[in-house]
This record gives sequence, structure tokens and C-alpha cells, in this order.
Amino acid sequence: MHTGTPAPLTATALRSRAMGILAAASFGALWAAAGLSAYRGSFTTFGFLAAFLILGALFAAAVQLMRMARQPGLPVTPSIDRRRMRRRFVVVFIAEIVAINIAAWWLSPQHTAYLMPVVAIIVGLHFCPLAPLFRAPHYYAVAAVMSLAGVIGIAAIALGSNGTACNALVDAICALALWGGCFVSWRSAHRALSSATTFA
Repeated sequence: MHTGTPAPLTATALRSRAMGILAAASFGALWAAAGLSAYRGSFTTFGFLAAFLILGALFAAAVQLMRMARQPGLPVTPSIDRRRMRRRFVVVFIAEIVAINIAAWWLSPQHTAYLMPVVAIIVGLHFCPLAPLFRAPHYYAVAAVMSLAGVIGIAAIALGSNGTACNALVDAICALALWGGCFVSWRSAHRALSSATTFA
């Protein structure tokens, strides 16, 4: 899902964006499935169908970026930069997993209704250090939307709202935020490549 500053657009950057889209699209589908699983009926069936179609479209977009990365003439990312980005990404990812497990341990079993909104905040915030790392300013928007959804979900449950309904809404917002970020990544990759081709 990586995007941002269009230059330099390297083959590695395109592959990274493609892998990011695959990951975010998949997690978005999981968020959507979690929210839809609480309900039954034609709306749920439509929701699962829509999620499947969105997932398929984003997977196709990722495959397209992978193919674009194979075209000749693209600059190469220095190996030292790739290693540095990989290390920082691993640190952020591990911190996210640890935070989620701590939250699950802390909230179980009495306050499990709050777990999904808290996870939304954690996952949202993990995009903040990734935004400058991958030169993806739209990650800040994804982080803001997911974190705000989590905060509102916590507040609503604390004020007595139905936990299932609140969690379903948080799930839906998080799925849309992730899918929206995927689309921005795909679109910006095309724009960056077009700009590089124009001025080559």
C-alpha cells in the first residue's frame, strides 16, 4: 500500500506498494467480515458479496503493479535503503502485535466489548511511523480514520450503546479506510509512473 512522493519511482517501490495493497486489502476484508458476521439477512449477503468484489479488484490492482515493476528502465533502490526500511517496518510490526496482545490480555474477560475499538486504534496508529518510512502521506489519513473510529466506539460503549452494533460500525469504518488507502496507493503509483515517463 505504499505511496507518496512520486520520485524516484523504483521497481522495489512498485513491488512494495503491490504487497502493501495485498496486505491491507486482506485485512480490510477481515474487518468487514467481522462486522458482517454479527448479522444475518440479505444485507449481510450483499455486504459479503461487495467485500469479495472489492478484494478481487484490489488484488488485480496489486498484480498490475507487480507487472509494472518488471518493465525495463526503472531505477533501483539501493540495498542499504531497502535493509533500513525493512528493519524499521519489522520494528513497527512487532510493536503493533505486542500492543494488540497486551490489550487482549488486559481487557479479557470482563471488557472484551472494548477490544475491537482498541485494536482499531492500535492498528491505526501503526500507520503513523509507516507514512514517512514509505513516503506515504495518505497513511496519516488512514491512521486518523481508524483511530477516530476506535475512540468513538469506546465512548459509545462506555455510554451504554450496544457493543455488537458499535463493533460492527468500527469494523466497517476500518475496512473502508484500508480499502481507500489501497486505492490511493494504486492510483498514485500510476500517476508517479506517468510523470516519470513524461519527463524521461
